Amino acid sequence: MTLNTLTLLPLDLDSFETLASWIPDRRAQAIWSANTFPFPLNQDDFQDHLTLCHSDAPHREFMKAVDADGRMVGVFSLKRIDSLGRTGHLSMIIISPEIRGQGMGTAMVKAAIARGFDVKKFRRIQLYVFDFNTSAKICYERCGLMSEGPTGEPLAYKNEAWCIEVMAKGRPQ
Repeated sequence: MTLNTLTLLPLDLDSFETLASWIPDRRAQAIWSANTFPFPLNQDDFQDHLTLCHSDAPHREFMKAVDADGRMVGVFSLKRIDSLGRTGHLSMIIISPEIRGQGMGTAMVKAAIARGFDVKKFRRIQLYVFDFNTSAKICYERCGLMSEGPTGEPLAYKNEAWCIEVMAKGRPQ
């Protein structure tokens, strides 16, 4: 899957059922959203987040990746995190379970990064990833993101403390 076979579009309420079907349990939802949403993901909380994104536009986007056949294959959030608009933060990255391991995550993350640099004019893009999420870290490395080490506090999940790693990439010169 290449960048030019993916289209990035704003996520909408019509996408809720598909996205919700990709989240099989509480742990998977916590890994995806870092506890942004209570479990299980419900339509009201999803709509509230979409409303927040629209009210904070153009600084915050909740996007979907659509393949050449018009199917939603992935989701991500991209937002500005500094007042000057120099740094973007990529989060809530998820790929349809049906196509994981086929390069779609890499294609979508590359498209999201390109959007951040080319459309949003960020100078730097960063994301957080749980240190145990090896497949995600490999994907992000393929996209040119480099580890900058752990953040401060881990995320509490049940009786666990999940260490969070920062990965980032600067705008190509």
